[in-house]
Amino acid sequence: MEDVGFILLSRGMKNSSVPVEGVRKNRILRVITDPLVILGVFLQAIYYFLLLALIQKVPVSFVVPMTGFGYVLTALLARVFLKEPVSVRRWSGITLITIGVVLISRGGG
Repeated sequence: MEDVGFILLSRGMKNSSVPVEGVRKNRILRVITDPLVILGVFLQAIYYFLLLALIQKVPVSFVVPMTGFGYVLTALLARVFLKEPVSVRRWSGITLITIGVVLISRGGG
């Protein structure tokens, strides 16, 4: 959810920077009225409320590292939907983070 929110925010922000012929809105107004930005902010808010609920019940030292799996999804979504290049070095870093998350998730109390 957070990852999709980031992708929507990125696309919306890029859309708002493109001048629109015949429209004299300033950039701030274009940003805050862009449907992708609004949806992205909404998804980010839901993610953070769910995260707050989760850290209320589970140790934060377990929950926060689990969010590291989001790096994989964010890189994939950015590659597919935003056509952003993801280098081998970046994939290597994401792999290391994922290995760390797996180690933390299997670790004892």
